[in-house]
Amino acid sequence: MKLAMTHLYSCSTAELFRFFSEPDLITQKYSDIDCDNVRVTELTPKDDGLTLSTKREMESNVPSVLKRLLGARNVAKQAEQWRIDGDHYHCQMAVELVGVPIKITGTLHFAPTDSGCANHVELQLKSALPFIGNKLTRFVCDEIERMANAERDYLQQQLARETA
Repeated sequence: MKLAMTHLYSCSTAELFRFFSEPDLITQKYSDIDCDNVRVTELTPKDDGLTLSTKREMESNVPSVLKRLLGARNVAKQAEQWRIDGDHYHCQMAVELVGVPIKITGTLHFAPTDSGCANHVELQLKSALPFIGNKLTRFVCDEIERMANAERDYLQQQLARETA
């Protein structure tokens, strides 16, 4: 299953990237969108970008058919490889939901727009489970979209405060 979203911001790509690359801002962002025990487990700068890994816990509103697989809380481990090319920021990412039989990979691309910048998000979700794999993938996809939109709203609010 594929999930594609574009989130618009009224700031430069460099300003947006701060919220994806500075440990204090990353931790605050995830905490404010209802994640617990947020940790940046790796942050390694490179000549043309950085490598970043995070770990966080979150509540999940799991449908009854998936409760045995998911439980009420999930741990997400996220690995990101960022490449900076001028005012474009490219990210290859993989997300592991610990103990959940699903594979999540994708990309982020920050690009300038006339009024700020856009974050183009593309994710692929795959489950090899027979019978309930499609339900699992659909549920996880919906949860990721909900969290991504909460992150967008949070970032827009923070960026508006910084420019006020």
